[in-house]
Amino acid sequence: MRSPLAPIVLAAGVTLLIGISVAMTPYFAGDVAAALGLQAMFPEPSWWAVPISRLAPAPNRYVVMVIAAVLAYVIAGWRGLALAAGFIALEQFGGESTKAIFGRPRPSRDLIAVVGTPGGFTFPSTTITFFYATFGTVAVLAARKRKAPFRIPILAVASLMVVLGCAARVALGAHWPSDVILTSVICLTWLWATARVAIPR
Repeated sequence: MRSPLAPIVLAAGVTLLIGISVAMTPYFAGDVAAALGLQAMFPEPSWWAVPISRLAPAPNRYVVMVIAAVLAYVIAGWRGLALAAGFIALEQFGGESTKAIFGRPRPSRDLIAVVGTPGGFTFPSTTITFFYATFGTVAVLAARKRKAPFRIPILAVASLMVVLGCAARVALGAHWPSDVILTSVICLTWLWATARVAIPR
């Protein structure tokens, strides 16, 4: 019989493997080329990437949190609300501190274009972690609860916001593509694992 905790163990394993690989190098092969390619597609990213990125800091983050919590409740009731609240709390109180574990530096201006002066470390991306704790949680719940009201449009919009958040951080030069991709893999794995255990279909 498969253990009900198997998804959690899998998520922990994925997190460990990604963490080890990220700690070994400041960026991966292909990061520079991929970042330059995205920036070439959006040579003036400030008009769209900055507003999207500003959804994560206060005070906008509180509006996003409330919207995510309400949608989580609409989709999956009190269990969905509890899941959203739990991931939001984890992101709020632990997201930034995890960067010190890996100590991965921000992208260099010598390699790609960097808008503004982003500080601190770059992995895991706290902006992307916030997007997954809110929009990502809503998307995972909508994917799991097939009879939820307005499931498809909610899933589409929430997923689009996560994708735009990832693209915005790279377009602004605040993160390497591998930062946002691997942060996404970790967040999605934990969201999937927790929802699989806690949220019945």
